[in-house]
Amino acid sequence: MSATRLPALLYDMKEERNLFLDPLCRPEDLGAPIPDLPHAVSMCLPTWADVVGYEERDERVISKLACGYPRFVLHPEVRELCAAAAEEFARKGEQALVFPSMGAAWRAADFVKLRSGASCRLESYGWGGLTVLLVDPAGYESAWKARQHGGEIVSSRNAEAALTDEALPDDLVESGDWAREKVRTRLGLLTGESPDDIFLFSSGMAAIAAIHRAAMKRRPGLPTVQVEFPYVDALKIQQHFGQGGVIDLSVAQEGGASEVSELIAKGQSIAAVFSEAPSNPLLRTADLAGLQAVLQPHGAPLIIDDTIATPANVDALRYADATTSSLTKLFSGAGDVMAGSVTLRGDSPFHDEFRDTLVAAEAESPLFALDAIMLELNSRDFLERYPVINDNGEAVFDFLSDHPKVERLWYPKRETPENYEAILKPGGGYGGLISILLKDATHASPRFYDALEISKGPSLGTNFSLICPYTLLAHYGELAWAAQCGVDSNLIRLWVGLEPVDELIARLDKALNA
Repeated sequence: MSATRLPALLYDMKEERNLFLDPLCRPEDLGAPIPDLPHAVSMCLPTWADVVGYEERDERVISKLACGYPRFVLHPEVRELCAAAAEEFARKGEQALVFPSMGAAWRAADFVKLRSGASCRLESYGWGGLTVLLVDPAGYESAWKARQHGGEIVSSRNAEAALTDEALPDDLVESGDWAREKVRTRLGLLTGESPDDIFLFSSGMAAIAAIHRAAMKRRPGLPTVQVEFPYVDALKIQQHFGQGGVIDLSVAQEGGASEVSELIAKGQSIAAVFSEAPSNPLLRTADLAGLQAVLQPHGAPLIIDDTIATPANVDALRYADATTSSLTKLFSGAGDVMAGSVTLRGDSPFHDEFRDTLVAAEAESPLFALDAIMLELNSRDFLERYPVINDNGEAVFDFLSDHPKVERLWYPKRETPENYEAILKPGGGYGGLISILLKDATHASPRFYDALEISKGPSLGTNFSLICPYTLLAHYGELAWAAQCGVDSNLIRLWVGLEPVDELIARLDKALNA
């Protein structure tokens, strides 16, 4: 498929700003999309005060947001779609959110009724299966949480296409199908699994929510177990979307296997164990071999998210029954498309049950055709990019390890290295994510962040470096709990990109000494 055949709707029709030569990091960049493109998935928060203002819903900050991470901030195209849906369908006082399918909207409606008791109803939007959830004001926050945690979003490209009121041309539908198969094949070569066992979703969280539903379907009413401190919404899915809740082992000793074994020995039945390899943001890896040995006799699956390392660096499926990944991140690299995947291990005892559930789940939160096309284009050079990220990340880690202003670093090379290296592929590396705690962090962290000339905003895995005060953005309403789990409120998360590493280190050193 020649890229020249694809219509303008696919492309970000402007020259992309070079984010290393000209990073989005200055006060005047507040709210600008990162990257500087119409379908960007991050936004610039250039100062520590701006991050706090974003969390406090300060109008000075909120009014400047051109976009944001799509599960947390409605893209302008999606906001317009919801407004159009409200104008057409809403009764007095109702608010509208648009979901990618009737099934996704039903799940959100059930969540609203369970969490708030508010009344809600559904209407077919009449374009590509999109479904409108109409909810009373008392239930809107719950509807929003269902969308945020579950990740079943309508993408900005999907919204843009729907707003034309014209069906997607047949050649684009076919191109989308072709692109999905290319992506599945590419992931299959990385994982060693059949493309038929790889499922694509509208976001990484939608992928996690789908495999969580599959685990719940096998053992309804039982809790899952979370081993190691995960990305915020990976835990929220287990807390809020399963009748049995979650047993939280975010602070795990010796990789979590002994704790899970003790739970089972005490008679606790579980639906599944979830973990990340490595975890975000503490970059720890659970004892996957030990967990598999504990879980197999119990008949419970091990589900691992490999977003940070990617299946190019690690083989989590050596022990896991399924892996999830946010393809939004390094697999794409461009920062302009949302996508997620679930990969099943072909010889897992849970394969057939999971596959039946995931076939339906994929149809209800699909990767939109235009997003699939962009993801395929973006990921063509993934195999060339990830080794550079590995090398740059390790070089920056080595520099920061010796810096007198640094109190503590988290990086897979240092955190639980024996567990990470148990799944490390030949020629693999440690990735590009580093978490940083500075000495005298309360004062030093804002000073460092404000001075740093690297693009500043949420997300990771981009071709350019990206930094954010992670704990403030992810856990602002639960900082004390995060601290109990070892995640300091002043923790800064740095994604190391493809830039010349000596220049990147020089910028870090300059900001550390500001």
